[in-house]
Amino acid sequence: MKSNIYLNLLFAVSLAVLFTACSSRVAIENVDFAQPLEVVVTPDGQGQVSDARTGVSFSVLPLLEKEGINFDDFAGSELRMIRNHQGYYFVTAAGFRNVYVMQSRENELRSENIIRIESGRLSNPALNQRNPHIQLVDGDRTYSLSKNGIRS
Repeated sequence: MKSNIYLNLLFAVSLAVLFTACSSRVAIENVDFAQPLEVVVTPDGQGQVSDARTGVSFSVLPLLEKEGINFDDFAGSELRMIRNHQGYYFVTAAGFRNVYVMQSRENELRSENIIRIESGRLSNPALNQRNPHIQLVDGDRTYSLSKNGIRS
């Protein structure tokens, strides 16, 4: 009788260890998501942009709506984006007043922050990786950006 109790206990503990090992998650820390080069994409006729190198594709229409820019006026323009070391996308374009800091989620990019560029609409923006910041260059103006805004 005692041996049955020990066998049952051993069986239960073994099952618990087996299921715990199978359902545990793995976390890899200190991952650097930075893209060293900006991605420059042009929307198609439906407002979709896609980059074969990174595999990112999405509609620019919500950004254009937020900027107050008509899609027909934006046609042929380039959208610029880069990913920082934390995994946030920084997205902007000529004619935008803002740089959008986007966080990737399941099937979506959601704005984490919208960085207002006080000097007005951007004329010829470029994004550079300057770890740990993203550098925005527009003509003779240069800004150092983080997910929280413009760094002084």
